[in-house]
Amino acid sequence: MQNNRTIQCIDKSFFDVFPDLESQRLIFRKIKASDVEEIFAIFSDPEVAKYDFFNPINTKEKALSIIDNYQNEFISKEEITWGIVRKDDYKLIGYFSLGNLDEEANKCEIGYGLNRTFWNRGYGTEAIKTLIKFSFEKVKVNRIEATVTFGNDASVKALIKSGFLQEGILRERTLIKGVLVDDVILALLRRDYIN
Repeated sequence: MQNNRTIQCIDKSFFDVFPDLESQRLIFRKIKASDVEEIFAIFSDPEVAKYDFFNPINTKEKALSIIDNYQNEFISKEEITWGIVRKDDYKLIGYFSLGNLDEEANKCEIGYGLNRTFWNRGYGTEAIKTLIKFSFEKVKVNRIEATVTFGNDASVKALIKSGFLQEGILRERTLIKGVLVDDVILALLRRDYIN
């Protein structure tokens, strides 16, 4: 079924000043060099890296390089990555990003990773819902996408719980540790968004 919709333009003004966000239990803030221990803990964990393109890192210097990359992507207005911090102890437990901004199609993509210690506690779903709200209400996108490596059922479940619909399987789309793997494509449209 073909839909002809008038869409708004993406609002990239969030790149002017880094936007801090909040949810019930979480603070979204800029990742700093002082977060190197927490970033290292996430990116050095083989279980976190299992379904992602990166291999586990083994030095703090590589963690600092990841942080520098996040800052450079923000400066160049390519992508924004937040550190996710728990309000009760101010511990950085993960990262969430918004990127692949397509102004013609008025869409973006989200990505994320959490320290394994904090899996299965609802933090991922809470953070996804916060990013959905920001993407529709501030960035003004019409479509939010997420691609998940096939087999990462926990991530697919968190996205579906947050309102995303699974649209299909992208066969042999991503190279993960030297092997072409399938991706699950999920998306949420503005018209399906319930605040």
